[in-house]
Amino acid sequence: MSAQLEEQDLEIVRRCPPCERGPGMWMATFADMAILLMAMFVLLIALAETAKQRNTMFSVAGDNQSAFGTQDIIESDLAPSGYQGAEVSADTNEGYEQVVKALAKEINDGKVEVTIKDQRVVVNVEGSDNPNSDTARVQQEELEIYTKVAEVQRKIKVDVKVSQESEGTTSDSEAWEQMFSAQYRQIRGDLSQAIEQERAEVIREGDKIIVRLASQGSFRSGVADLQQGFTGLLDDVGSAIKNVEGLITIEGHTDNLPVGFSLRFRSNWDLSAARSGAVADYLLTKYAFTKGLMVSGLADTKPLMSNDTTEGRSRNRRIEIVIDGSF
Repeated sequence: MSAQLEEQDLEIVRRCPPCERGPGMWMATFADMAILLMAMFVLLIALAETAKQRNTMFSVAGDNQSAFGTQDIIESDLAPSGYQGAEVSADTNEGYEQVVKALAKEINDGKVEVTIKDQRVVVNVEGSDNPNSDTARVQQEELEIYTKVAEVQRKIKVDVKVSQESEGTTSDSEAWEQMFSAQYRQIRGDLSQAIEQERAEVIREGDKIIVRLASQGSFRSGVADLQQGFTGLLDDVGSAIKNVEGLITIEGHTDNLPVGFSLRFRSNWDLSAARSGAVADYLLTKYAFTKGLMVSGLADTKPLMSNDTTEGRSRNRRIEIVIDGSF
């Protein structure tokens, strides 16, 4: 009887069709990692190219320039077209006229002199030699000049160099501070409504401007797909930072709770990187960040508050857009 049963079992096994075989579940994770690595190398190459352009942003051209104090170069988004060596191009002439128009009051008051040198528009800001002058007022006037130059730079296709002349002053840091402060205020002004609604924060930490976006309404739990209501805020942010000077990094942050069951994300590292990548993809469809753009997933490594409370975890789940002016 036992032999009969064994023979029947063998016959069933022989008739059973072979099981279908396919790639293991690990293949999906492996493919995602390969894509992320490829994207990282592409960004590194792009970063290396933009670094070459950035290195010329703040420079002192020769020993003679050091005698004239601080100076700053504001790069235009497009190189001057029709460059012909010593000849002045049409774009340079047009840019010169735009700068003169924007600074007409300052020119009439004798505070500014606008010239053309080496295919660039040069704005010479006269320093105050009067020891009794109001320092705060002078600084405010100079800041307004820098702001006007930054605004007109967005509209023209030629570089503008701002040179501030003052006796005994040879520091580049003062000119840089003027420009970066104006940039910070411009971003805060453009995002003032979002700031009032507590949907965004704009803070400055040294040579970095941080645009912090609240997690509410941005992503569903454990998902890296943008919610429809979040895209409007991203449009405002993109418009505010599209012409900034500095390297832009989009950082994804999470709380310390582990990711639930997901075929796509194994940890908060994967989730935070995917979310920052989703924000970058959306912004790049509408804006061209010629100074560089990077994405970074930091998981729960930089919390703003303790993860022991619901409020703290909600605060820690965020997207931060960091503009590094030192790069």
